[in-house]
Amino acid sequence: MTALPRHTESATLLAFPRARAALPAEIGAALRFHRLPEMLAAGLVRDAAGWPGYQSHEALACAIAARSGQAPLDLAKARAILLLGPAGSGKSAVAAKIIHAAGLAGRKAICLAAEKPCPHGGSSTLTVMEAAGFNPLNGRAASAFAALAGRPGVETFGVISALTDAADAADIVAALKLRRVIVTGLDRTRRLGALVAAITGGARLAHVTRGSCPEDALEMLEPGALAALLLESAAH
Repeated sequence: MTALPRHTESATLLAFPRARAALPAEIGAALRFHRLPEMLAAGLVRDAAGWPGYQSHEALACAIAARSGQAPLDLAKARAILLLGPAGSGKSAVAAKIIHAAGLAGRKAICLAAEKPCPHGGSSTLTVMEAAGFNPLNGRAASAFAALAGRPGVETFGVISALTDAADAADIVAALKLRRVIVTGLDRTRRLGALVAAITGGARLAHVTRGSCPEDALEMLEPGALAALLLESAAH
């Protein structure tokens, strides 16, 4: 009689702890690559570890989804939009993209400085207001711009560059009390810490952008796709 390979079961059992330990290690290394704040990275690793049996990108997607949400712009219903963000974040490019997208949807759209009164162009006209840029380190300026977000009937979107330091991105969201953000410049960086910090710090993700031309789309980025990007870019 042929002897049974007794080592097979024990070897398989010993592989499970190693496989489970590899998941938080891989995710942790990726989040360090993207330069997330230490406490946020640790929290995401801990949350991801709570999904045993999932692959790394699936577990990370669940962890991100638990801390964030999606809130895309509804061009059919929006009447007035306010874009807030630091100087150089890409507000003008985002405004141009919104106006272009509105035109494709058959709506008239105009762009104004945020300090001007919102005109009454009728329900078919979309008004896009762009606030002046400011230094995010200036607390008084941040408070003044945050007050603009309270205008009735106006949907406020924070605009944050993906090139921003992740901790600074979280501070901007908190200082401006942002509830929805558009993250720009994903085509100019491999590090996505600013994006993750922004959408896990109280603001929901509306869109991301990868180019500066009006024709470049306002994209949506689901947690699964974001998790895959975080792991893939860190691995190359």
